[in-house]
Order: sequence, then C-alpha cells, then structure tokens
Amino acid sequence: MAGGEGQGGDKERMIYLYHGVSRIFDGYIVGIGLGALLVIILVTIILASDDNVAALIHNFGIFLIIIGVIGSPFTFFFMYRGFTYLAMADRGRYGIGAFGAICSLALSPALIPEGVLLLVLSISYFIFIVMSVVTIIVGFVFELLMYIALYRLGNYFNMGYLTAGIIISLFATVLSAIPVIEIVGGIIGLIGFVLILVGLNEIKKSLERIISSG
Repeated sequence: MAGGEGQGGDKERMIYLYHGVSRIFDGYIVGIGLGALLVIILVTIILASDDNVAALIHNFGIFLIIIGVIGSPFTFFFMYRGFTYLAMADRGRYGIGAFGAICSLALSPALIPEGVLLLVLSISYFIFIVMSVVTIIVGFVFELLMYIALYRLGNYFNMGYLTAGIIISLFATVLSAIPVIEIVGGIIGLIGFVLILVGLNEIKKSLERIISSG
C-alpha cells in the first residue's frame, strides 16, 4: 500500500476515508455529464446572443441561475459530504478540503441572485466582466482548498496519479485563463482530470482491501 499503511489498523478511519473517496470519485464521474451539459448550454447562449452584448449578459444571467440550481445539490451530495468524511478520518490533513467544500456549497446558491441581477438590470460590459472575474477567482480559491486535500490524500497513499493530476489540473487552470492558449489549457486539464480519476479509483480499491482484511 502506500505510505500510510502503518496506520491502517484504525478500521473506522479507513472506512471514513473510503466513503469520502467514493463520494468524491462519484462526483467526478457525474461531473463529466454535468460539465458536458453546461458546455452545451453555454455555447447555445453565446450563439443565441448573436454578438449582442446586452443579450449576452442577459443570457449569461440565465446560465448562472442554472449553475446555481444544479451546483447546490451536486456540491452537497458529492463534494461536501465526501470531504466531510475525509475530515472525519483526519481533520488536520483533510479539514481544509471540507472547508473548501462548505465555501463552494455557499457559493452555488449565491450565483442565483447574481444571475437574477444580470437579468433585471442593465449592466455595462465592464461591470459584467468584473463580476465574472471575481466569481471565477472566488470559485477557484475554494476549489484550490479541495485540491490541497486531494493532494495530501495522494501523498499519504503514495498515489502519483492523484498528486500529478492535481498539479497538472492547477497548471491547466492557469493556461486556460490566457486567451491565446486556452485550448491548450483545456487539453492539459483533461489529462489532469483523467489522472485524478485513476488516482481516486486506485486509492478506493486500496481502501477496500484494507477494510476487508481488517
């Protein structure tokens, strides 16, 4: 097993880790479908705006409301509960991930009034960009907290797939913010995503073996 096998005698803690990893892994799987759906909706919104800035802002408000409605139950069931289980196993190591999940859970419903604001008010393109950038940065910070917990999880189990996936995903996020090479960031991000999935699945199987042998 990994570098934490010496502490694997605590079966209850291993069970908490197993439930946490399982929830997060399932969340990433479900996220594939939700992500594809949101991309389709976003592309539809952009095309429907027909280069009209006011229509784009209005339609983006609808998009934020959709994210808020979908994101709240998704974040609660998979990320919040998943990282809460990890924190129950080791608060010092994974508590930062639970905090990030709680913050993300609070952010999701907050997108709904922001979307309504874009719908009912005539907001300039500059204000729209500022609001969007602030929302993205805040969301990234919360995601970073969860990434830190996952990195620690991968490091604890000596799971290179997971730690490498986290590092690659963070690097891809930075590249995706650069207009000229954002497509490169997207491709690299996909690689990181796959590595995270593989790493979580391997840790999940490792925990299954530890629990069954205990």
